[in-house]
Amino acid sequence: MQDFRNRLFIVTVILGLAFLVLGSRLWYLQVLKGEEFAKFSLENHIRVERIPAPRGRILDRYGKELVINRTSFDIYVIPKDVKDVPYLSVSLSQILNLDTGQIEKDINSALKKKSFKPLLITKDINRDQLAYLEARRSSLPGVIIEINNLRQYPHGVLGASFLGYIGKVSVAELENNSKVNSNDLVGKTGVEKGWESSLRGDDGYKQKVTDALGREVESNLFQEDLQNKKSLPGNDVLLTIDIELQRAAEEVLGNEAGAIVAVDVNTGEVLALASNPSFDPADFIKGIDSKTWSNLVNDQSSPLLNRATQGLYAPGSVFKMVPSVAALNEGFINEEESVYCPGYYKSGNSTFRCWKRGGHGWVNLRSAIVKSCDVYFYKIAEKMGINNLSKYMTAFGYGSITDLGIEERAGISPSREWKQKRFNKPWYKGETIVSAIGQGYVSVTPLQVTMMTAAVANNGKLLKPALVKEIVSYDREEKFKHAPIVSGNIPVQKRMLDLVKDAMVGVVNDPGGTGSGARLKDMTVAGKTGTAQVVSLDNRSDKKKHMDHAWFTSYAPAEAPEIAVTVLIEHGGSGGAVAAPIAKKILEVYKKLKEQREADDNV
Repeated sequence: MQDFRNRLFIVTVILGLAFLVLGSRLWYLQVLKGEEFAKFSLENHIRVERIPAPRGRILDRYGKELVINRTSFDIYVIPKDVKDVPYLSVSLSQILNLDTGQIEKDINSALKKKSFKPLLITKDINRDQLAYLEARRSSLPGVIIEINNLRQYPHGVLGASFLGYIGKVSVAELENNSKVNSNDLVGKTGVEKGWESSLRGDDGYKQKVTDALGREVESNLFQEDLQNKKSLPGNDVLLTIDIELQRAAEEVLGNEAGAIVAVDVNTGEVLALASNPSFDPADFIKGIDSKTWSNLVNDQSSPLLNRATQGLYAPGSVFKMVPSVAALNEGFINEEESVYCPGYYKSGNSTFRCWKRGGHGWVNLRSAIVKSCDVYFYKIAEKMGINNLSKYMTAFGYGSITDLGIEERAGISPSREWKQKRFNKPWYKGETIVSAIGQGYVSVTPLQVTMMTAAVANNGKLLKPALVKEIVSYDREEKFKHAPIVSGNIPVQKRMLDLVKDAMVGVVNDPGGTGSGARLKDMTVAGKTGTAQVVSLDNRSDKKKHMDHAWFTSYAPAEAPEIAVTVLIEHGGSGGAVAAPIAKKILEVYKKLKEQREADDNV
């Protein structure tokens, strides 16, 4: 009983002391400091200032900066703190060279909604404007100057098609991402969008005491209760791209519309991904204006289209590796069997012409690939049928996106089922025949063609292409490191694949090979040309838009493959005459860069 009384006494004392401390604090705040607090609350505010986190950098495979940040001074207004909207609107328009009516309209609109939220007036004011604004802050209540980060592109437009651009966050993006503020810029396309979650940092905040004009004031009253949180920068994203090879690809494209893709055949890492025409990502860093945006989206040359991953084209004869592998592996042909090409092929009442009107004479698999004889492939396609051809198209990755991580299209890998579903019509034999030479319904992206070529080069592994090599945090902690991923294995015997590879060497190096324009003295190149019809022969004119698309796909060195390069030139004409020499230049640059880096490593 005595123990209970002792415990009760102790509890009573503790509670009494607690109430004494609390009462003392209340007396201090309400009586002793009451008048001071009342005056403080009328004249000052506790405001939460956001500390924007710097966005992560984007670098090439060797650490060269492709996208970085620079400081931006941005002007915001807290609508509820504005004393005179018309006066403030005129003042800001004069200082910042903006439209008075638009500023006034925006502030009045914000006053009807969440008037305590900062309203963005403009981004990235210059130093003179900043100094002038600071000097007049006392007469401009409600104005806030916030230090932010804007994207900067050290290499200008280089790589814009895959780097992408940023833009103001949409309502949907705002709802799906708790880290994003209504005035933020987020990735809209390319790497900026695909790796948004890695690039975006974690914003911090600072609570501060401000006067009625929004100026920070010193006060000890709430200092101990003010909270701060540091911002954490976004992660750096290191790409698989070699920016020097990328530069060479974009330079060699020049003014031609088209694409160049270069891939490491053993890892799937994309070394270059060029698309032309392109755009300037600097147009988007502050939020693109409506006129510039309208010009871009209405431009007939489609500069916002990444032709390497989104452009869909008939592949023409670069596609002939697919029926070659299919017919060999399924036993419909052998390497010795010959077909006579008189320049055309008859099937029923239909006639299908070879690109060489006089014909190629007798050809076997190797010579048919070397000379790109259409008749040979017409015949084997009719023998094996669309089901077998479709099976190998799918195995090589056609008809599906590669899952690169940026915008891309799947293309069309036609089949009986596809046509029935798409057109509600049966499949015809003639459609199989033209599919074998990459015409008809077949449509592909340059990236898909490159991955097919890489699969041939590496003995049948269809690799998942990679655009990101590594992701590291601001304090250099590794968040991700690429390792090769095999999407599938081509169902073909190595001996059969070797026959196709040998023929591809002949395309470039044999007398009469259609790809001789890609031949190198000190490196053996294997390749395949393609000239894809845009309109039928009967409807052609001399206009460039009716010219064939020029293709060339290749890998090298043939003996120990390292790199696959595909070139597409829209309406370029002959693949052998136009695209093959371009691939040669890319391979020369690749070899030179490799030798230079090896020499530097040995120093």
